[in-house]
Amino acid sequence: MKIDKTSFVPLYLQIEQQLTERITAGEIKPGDPIPTEAALCEIYGVSRMTARKAVDYLVRQGRVERFRGRGTFVVRKTRISKVNLPLDRHLTASELAIEINQPIENRVLEFKRISADTDIAAALEVPVGTALHFMVRLRLLGQEPFVYEQCWLLADMFPDLTRKDLTTSKYAYLRSKGFEPVGSNKEISAELPSHQIRLALNLSRDEPVLHSRAVTEFTDGMKFEVSDVYYNQQHYSFSIRAEVKGKKRG
Repeated sequence: MKIDKTSFVPLYLQIEQQLTERITAGEIKPGDPIPTEAALCEIYGVSRMTARKAVDYLVRQGRVERFRGRGTFVVRKTRISKVNLPLDRHLTASELAIEINQPIENRVLEFKRISADTDIAAALEVPVGTALHFMVRLRLLGQEPFVYEQCWLLADMFPDLTRKDLTTSKYAYLRSKGFEPVGSNKEISAELPSHQIRLALNLSRDEPVLHSRAVTEFTDGMKFEVSDVYYNQQHYSFSIRAEVKGKKRG
């Protein structure tokens, strides 16, 4: 196996293309390990960084998957397909589970009562120091980590919120209390996650995530929740409908 070091095609892409061809041809089968970064360095005579970029690219394409302490393996055909997420809708985990007809697990990593700092207080339009429920949840689909969520929720309105409520449906709990969430304003960006989020979502070192900061309101316009949601792009595709200004369907 050779690569052309005089080519305009980056070395890591040449390596990725050759590995892809071997996977497609069945030379490396689903569930098989691909060569380690050290082995790729020796095979192709490249740096560790170049080998890592080639493997990272395969991971982002969904062809292979890393397992900490075990290696990198070709994705099995039984792997869960990507979920399409419309960015112009506010979908809860329960609603998403219904749409894709698969159960979603909410794993609560942290749940405690805190005081609102300047940033969260401004987003909720409440005084600094206001009591909040702070929660961190990891959502899994078939044992695959899909979403990492941090959430700040007004606490005095919901003093009996429990960890159990968060493992089922937070919004079902809110509705049981007579409150109806109506929607949210979102700010969306692509960024590199923190070490903690990267480990939770089982991501490579330089793999970006889609980050959504949402401020959610009740029907009366009251802001009650701020959430930072980090989407594992290995498992999500994203869509949004764009209307032409001044044009109507019909």
